[in-house]
Amino acid sequence: MTNSLVLIAICLFVVLLFVRYYVLSKQRIDAMRRQIKVLTDDLETKSEAEKIQSARWQAASSVLEEALLLIDSELNLLYANPIAVQIFGDISDSGVSIVSYTHSEEFESECRGVVSGETDEELYEWQSEFQDSVFQVRALRFDYGAVLALSDVSNLHHLEQARRDMFANISHELRTPLTSIRLLLDMLVTREQSADTISALEKMTTETDTLKEMAQELLDISLIESGRFAIKLDSANAAALIMPTIERLQPQADLKSIQFHMTECTDVPVWADADQVQRVLSNIFHNAIKFTPSDGSVIVSAIAEDECVRIEIQDSGPGIHPDDLPRIFERFFRADRTRKGAGTGLGLAIANHIVQAHGGVIWAENAPETGAIISFTLLRADK
Repeated sequence: MTNSLVLIAICLFVVLLFVRYYVLSKQRIDAMRRQIKVLTDDLETKSEAEKIQSARWQAASSVLEEALLLIDSELNLLYANPIAVQIFGDISDSGVSIVSYTHSEEFESECRGVVSGETDEELYEWQSEFQDSVFQVRALRFDYGAVLALSDVSNLHHLEQARRDMFANISHELRTPLTSIRLLLDMLVTREQSADTISALEKMTTETDTLKEMAQELLDISLIESGRFAIKLDSANAAALIMPTIERLQPQADLKSIQFHMTECTDVPVWADADQVQRVLSNIFHNAIKFTPSDGSVIVSAIAEDECVRIEIQDSGPGIHPDDLPRIFERFFRADRTRKGAGTGLGLAIANHIVQAHGGVIWAENAPETGAIISFTLLRADK
């Protein structure tokens, strides 16, 4: 009897344990189900939000007239809008690399610079060529990659080439008759003429020389902008570039009793095409003499810096209007409001291109008291 009661008690205990385990398990399972449902609902909500966001992105990008590409930090293409598909084709693989999609290693290299954040710039811009078309590229970096907008500027590129060709052709056509006119004027001046006639002939000669200068500068800037303006760099001393230019323009300065002063001249060599750098100096000196009043001065210095030599030219003229400072290196721009005088408006534009071709920079500023300062840099040859 006792043994039976013990056995029954054990069985009841086992049954109770089982029931308790079952109840607890069911509670855990119900809790897990509720948790899974919450997660599922959350994922569905996020997925729906992402779908809406994606739909908005695609709708917005599809109406743009620019090709739009989205890449990740590994330079894999994530999205291409319809305009991009027209240029490069459909995305055959969701993980296709940008170089495989565009078939341009140069474009991939630019994109790598964007996503790597090699500079602090927020917006990157450059030009790339695809299928005989030129595109202006604007790129904006994000944490996970970058978005790229490509605008077809082929027509503008062709118009720019046509403009350069026109300048070159006009300058060629003008130089021959202008040279003939100049020779005829020189012949007439040597003959016996009245004072008024001589004065008129001299004015005509001056204007003819201005036209010849403009024709030459039109030709030069067309060659520079088309990349056909050769630069040959050699090691040179700053003084060897500056002093011959001063000597050549000294007679022009003497007519206004203007003095050149060299305040500092480093002996650090620079990389330079001597003829072209002297042309830069000649254009700057010419302006300085033109805008400096009689009995004024032009101060020149060449100062060694970490990676370059800075050449600085300061005149004692009226200075440059602050609104004109950002524009004085543009083609045909003349700061007439404060600095009167004839000019083609191409001299400083040519100087800008030549300095850039040397790997330097050129800029303008007003002196603290009076006059303007034009400075440019040349790379040191001892580095």
